[in-house]
Amino acid sequence: MNHIHKLQQERGEAVEQVLSMRDRIAEMRAHLQSSKFQPQADGTRGDWISTADVQRWLDYIGEEP
Repeated sequence: MNHIHKLQQERGEAVEQVLSMRDRIAEMRAHLQSSKFQPQADGTRGDWISTADVQRWLDYIGEEP
């Protein structure tokens, strides 16, 4: 494979990875908008998120497609 074809292939893979990451970030944003993080019926805050949950989301976002 010549150099230009190799670069084109690598670029295509990078674009695919970026698009996958954008989709996963959109999934996380939707998750954060879910009722789980809204004020609770008893008036308590519902916007707490576990650091372990955040770490799992970041791992998921960074996974290879």
